[in-house]
Formats: sequence, C-alpha cells, structure tokens
Amino acid sequence: MTQELQTSASGSRDSFLPAELVPEQVLPKVMTTFGLVATYVFIICWISNSSVMAAGGWTAIPMWILGIITFLVPAGMAVAELGNLWPGEGGVYIWATRTMGETWGFVGGYLSWIPVILVTASTPAIMLQFLLLAFHAQLGLTVSIILQLVLLWAFVGLALAKLAANQRVVKTVFLFYLVLTAVIFVSGLIYALKNGSGTPFDAHAATVPDFTGAGFLYGTVLLYLLGVETPYNMGAEFLSVRKSGPKMVIWGSVALVAIYLLTTLGTMMVLPSDQIDPVTGVIGMLGKAAPKGVMEVAAILFSCILFVIMVTYQVAYSRLIFVSGLERHLPRIFTHLNPRTRNPVTALLIQGVISSLILVGLYSQSSMANVTVFIQGGMSTVWLISGFFFLVPVLVARKKYADRYASEQFWRIPGGTVGVWITVIIGTLGTIGGIYYSFAKSWLKEVGDGVWMTWTGSISVGMALLGVVVYFFGRRSAHKTSSEDALAHLAVLDLGNTQTTKSES
Repeated sequence: MTQELQTSASGSRDSFLPAELVPEQVLPKVMTTFGLVATYVFIICWISNSSVMAAGGWTAIPMWILGIITFLVPAGMAVAELGNLWPGEGGVYIWATRTMGETWGFVGGYLSWIPVILVTASTPAIMLQFLLLAFHAQLGLTVSIILQLVLLWAFVGLALAKLAANQRVVKTVFLFYLVLTAVIFVSGLIYALKNGSGTPFDAHAATVPDFTGAGFLYGTVLLYLLGVETPYNMGAEFLSVRKSGPKMVIWGSVALVAIYLLTTLGTMMVLPSDQIDPVTGVIGMLGKAAPKGVMEVAAILFSCILFVIMVTYQVAYSRLIFVSGLERHLPRIFTHLNPRTRNPVTALLIQGVISSLILVGLYSQSSMANVTVFIQGGMSTVWLISGFFFLVPVLVARKKYADRYASEQFWRIPGGTVGVWITVIIGTLGTIGGIYYSFAKSWLKEVGDGVWMTWTGSISVGMALLGVVVYFFGRRSAHKTSSEDALAHLAVLDLGNTQTTKSES
C-alpha cells in the first residue's frame, strides 16, 4: 500500500487520490443493487415530509412535480455520470477535487456531510412525536431531551455493526416502508370515496404551482429530494458501481416519487389542510380513515423505520469524515477502522457528539415541532449549496477528461454536450430557487419570514463557521504527520484481509 500511495502523490492528472486507493483495499464490497435502491430511498424519502406538503393543500402536487423536474432528475443524472467516472469512496469530495481542486473538494464534501449533523439532531424529536402519537402521551422538556439523546446514541451504536448486517435490515425494512405507503394511500382513497376529500379538490391548485401564496413549498420539496449523491460516499463498497449506480438512481427515484406522492395524496384526502400536523399528520390521518388501532401500529412502525433510516445515515455520512482523514484534512484518528466491522469508529462517534450538542442547545429553546422545521430550513439552505459541487463538475469533467469519455464505456447524461448543459442549467436554476425559498420564506404559518430567516440564517452561519474551524485546525493538525505514517495502521488491515482471503482459497 505504501508504494501505491507514493505513486498517488505524484500529482499527475490520473494519479490516484488516497480516498480512491485505500478504501478499495480495506473496505468490504457488500452493497447490492437492491440494497443500494433501499439505501437511496431511505436517505432521501421520509413520509413525515408529506405532512408538511399536504398541509399546503393541492398546490403541493405541482410543486412536487416541479421539484422532480428541476432538481431530482438533473441531480440524479449528474451524480450517476460522475459516480461512474470516479467510482470511489467519498462521492462529492472526489468529484469536486478532480475538477475544481483540493480546497473546493473539501468545501463540497463538507457541505454534503453537514446535513447528517442536523438530521441526527432533529430526527429523535420526530421519532418521539410519532411514539407519543401512538401512545397518546405527553412528556416534559427534560425527559424529552433525555429520550432524544438515548435514541441518537442508539443510532450511532448500531451503525458500528458490520455493513453487511445493516444491509440485510435495510432491505427488509424497505418492504415494510412500501406496505405502510400503500396503507396510507388506500385508507385515504376509501375515506375520500365515502366522505369526500378532507382537503377539497381544486383543479387549478392541483395543476399550477402557487409561488405567491405557497412558494415555501418549493424549498421544502427540494429539501425532501436532496441526498441523491449520498450513497456514492460508499462507492468503494458497491459490488459494482458502474452496473448498480445508474439502476440505483433510476429505480430509487421512481420509488421515492411514488412514496411521496401517494402519502401526500392520502393525507389530503382525509384531513383539511389546516388540521394537518406538520410532523405526524401523514400517520395521524389513519386515526380518522382506518380502523381503530391502525394509526397506533403505523406510528410505531414508522418510528422503527426512522430508526433504521438514521442508522443508514450514520453509516453513509461517516465515510466522508473517513475520507477527510485519508486526504489529511483531519488528523489520523479519523481514519481509524474497527478491525472486525471495518467501520470508521471515530467518524461515527464525532457525528454523534456534535449532533448531541446541537440537539440539547436547540430543543431547550423552543417547541419540538417548530425547532424540527427550523433545522430542516437551515439544513436545506446549506445542503442545496452542495449541489453546485456535482452540477458544475460534470461540465468540467467533460472537457478535462475528454479522453476518458472517448475511450471508456460508462453511463453518461444523454444528448452529448447539449444534454449536459441543459441538465446543469435546469439543475442550477432549481437549486438557486430552492435556496431562496428555504432561507427567505417561512415554512410555518405561525412564524413570520423575519423570525424564520433569523433561525435558518443562524443555523447556516453556525455550520459555515464549524467548516472554517474544521478546515484550518483539522488540516494543520493532520499535516504534522506524513501520509505514509498516517495510513500505516490501514496497511495492517489490508494485510489481514489478504491473509484471510488466502486461507479461505
């Protein structure tokens, strides 16, 4: 491994980055196409998001469609092409580094990673709200925060298990997710046929996006479609990136679009828009539309699904910290892998610590429901910016690596140069619109735009400052050790893996 690292340090255009070389040798390849589709859906699609959309009324439907056209499709095609061009661990970091330079690679990787901190800080509150719905209970603030921390560290603890074991759970729970979606939609449809739609149907609202009265929904839609690049953080762990990557994006996108649209429609067909809880409404509607007990079981089931989703999040995003350690943006300790599970232990633990601090700091200041949405708005603003780091690189890659495009066979955006430019322009305009409607327009009816911008702006600035600290202090500390010394412990893992392979053969 040391000789290969010395070769990678030559600085030529085609030399390997440590992030491309090392994970291939020390991480197991266990991600199948079906497992990747399930992972893709879990990272992007949360049916609790349909509660917010349904509360916006029938204009939510054209907003969903607009978001799919202007963001999901362009983003999906861009990451599928880049993931096939550079099928390595680290996703956005590798793509941006190869096309825009090392510093921009770090910025893109950081912006793509930071959502896991905010998601992990807010998800325990969402889970708790569904459990409280199921048991018809209430909790005090202190008990609530303690339970949220317990849930958070349970995510982290299970993420330390072997990836193969996590994948088996993910595949099974994915099927339950589809069943839950069907229950919500069918219950809503039957209720509407008997009693009329809870949110009266409006043909104009259902076909024409209302940016004047409900522009904030566009920002929420883009947040709910973010994450298409995330599975590529584990590129070295795909059984076959070039075969499974495009299938993952296509079938995963079809599944998440169906889940979102069906659960949004199911909720609107039962409840008036002003009676839909922005977090639990998608399950709460079953209390009115389904037999007694179904809502409670569904709320518990979705809490369990969220638990598995968050374990998936921890696993996928910890790879970016691991890669930052390999690239010496962070000290050697962040490259530490558990010898048995091959998971980046330090990366998972640091994610848990930072999320815990944010959870305690924010949820002690306001209601669970409001802070959950505030965090989502701040996360959307920051995360959407990371989109430029997989849209712009497609244009640069087509020119800078034209020889590879001419000599290699891999999936790419159809239509040649024209197709790429159309994809990037549409994706860029959609991303800019999403940033505006995430930052400047309140997602809560009872919260004004000024208060909303204060919260989302503060969260965004806080994440930016954290990035500056990580870049300067982490990089300075990491560069005190040579790359060979920093990665010496991984060579032992590689040797152990080789010996195991020989003994089995």
